[in-house]
Amino acid sequence: MSQPVEAPDEEAPRPVVAEHQLVRRIGSGSGGEVWLAKNALGTYRAVKIIFRKSFPWAKPYEDEFQGLLKFEPLSRQHDGLVDVLQVGGNAGADYFYYVMELGDDVHAGQAIHPDYYQPRTLAHDLAEHKRLTIGECIRLGAPIASALGFLHQHGLIHRDVKPANIIFVNGFPKLVDAGLVTEMFKTRSRVGTEGYIAPEGPGTARADIYALGKVLYEISTGQDRNEYPELPADMGGPAAARDLVQFNKIVLKACRTNPRLRYRDTQEMMSDLLAFQFCPRGPLGDKPLPRYVGWIVLFVLLVAIGVVTFLLWHIVLRLIHQL
Repeated sequence: MSQPVEAPDEEAPRPVVAEHQLVRRIGSGSGGEVWLAKNALGTYRAVKIIFRKSFPWAKPYEDEFQGLLKFEPLSRQHDGLVDVLQVGGNAGADYFYYVMELGDDVHAGQAIHPDYYQPRTLAHDLAEHKRLTIGECIRLGAPIASALGFLHQHGLIHRDVKPANIIFVNGFPKLVDAGLVTEMFKTRSRVGTEGYIAPEGPGTARADIYALGKVLYEISTGQDRNEYPELPADMGGPAAARDLVQFNKIVLKACRTNPRLRYRDTQEMMSDLLAFQFCPRGPLGDKPLPRYVGWIVLFVLLVAIGVVTFLLWHIVLRLIHQL
């Protein structure tokens, strides 16, 4: 069994989260802390607490709260978004919080042991396995692309798509970290994580597509995002190498420097991801011909053979008559 995660300073006063008992801190970042908590029914939840003191001025703190307000009603309408179940805060203590469904434990799934719980994220899977199979990349990339598309359809963008912000709930991948969600085109501020930020900066749906492309690059190659577009020296056997090269065409299109050359939207990207499963030569080129084309070619060949046979027979008959 894994070792317990070190508990925070017990002398520091714990924030108050209505109807929840904070068990221990399990993460931090983006101006806040993530706690394992238990509700009144004994169900374990994740609670993210954002503190005003973590920001140099008020606007980023307020932006995080505004992003949460926009994300909360949508979160429970798509399977690829983590469910936000409750929102609250303490104006006097300068913090707000939101309660979320809890991600799987890295070893026990949803069988939560509070002393040993460690959330399973894509970053954890990547660190443990170094590289995922192309099939796993598709099974992960398609639902995340769908979740991003759902946000984009509602005029929102995520701005921080990365392995650490993809958790697993009952084995299914979901996007988390609602704080950086904002309205499309509203801001050009340099938020997000370096290496996943598009060259033109965040603020558009195609910038989210760029970030997802970098995630797919990392999980398919096992290499750091900053090594893009290099492919690994060892690509496995001939079949694995062929699949990686073809899958990489999706990555390359998602990560074009010029945003106009990327996928138009996540629906187009998701279609290519799903098509890859049924198209052994890849979705972006060298596609096998449709079956009906083969029947047409066969028909033309049979007609040609018939015509040639008829002409030869006609010539033979004329030669016989001349004799």
